[in-house]
Amino acid sequence: MGIFNQNRGTTSSSAASTLIAKGCAVSGELKVENDVQIDGIVDGQINVEGTLVVAESGRVNGEIYAKQLIINGMMDGNCHAEHIQVLAKGRVSGRIWSNNLSIEPGGKFFGEAAELPEKEVVTLKGKAQENASTKENNTNNEKRPARKSA
Repeated sequence: MGIFNQNRGTTSSSAASTLIAKGCAVSGELKVENDVQIDGIVDGQINVEGTLVVAESGRVNGEIYAKQLIINGMMDGNCHAEHIQVLAKGRVSGRIWSNNLSIEPGGKFFGEAAELPEKEVVTLKGKAQENASTKENNTNNEKRPARKSA
């Protein structure tokens, strides 16, 4: 048996979590099918089908779409999740869309909160879906009575 044996027992696991370690910085769009823990810095859009944890040393600047969001670090931007927990050392600045928001004593939230729209799907979103959603929202806002000119 050599070190290049094809049966080394290293198989991929679908239940694996992704870790953005302390000292690591990511910029751009991040899409993950499982859970994510951020101990480092992320600047951009994060799409997580599972749970996203922003640890005490973690910093996020951007937009988050997740099933569940737990914040014990700093978040600046928009959060979209079914369940959001701001823990004792968590700091959130921005807008939150959630049907279940809890803030522990010591946790801070500066911004606006609203319920998730029933039609909003908290899954991996592409740019085409975002644009369609934005157009639909703009169309709904523009349905006002027309003024008659004299």
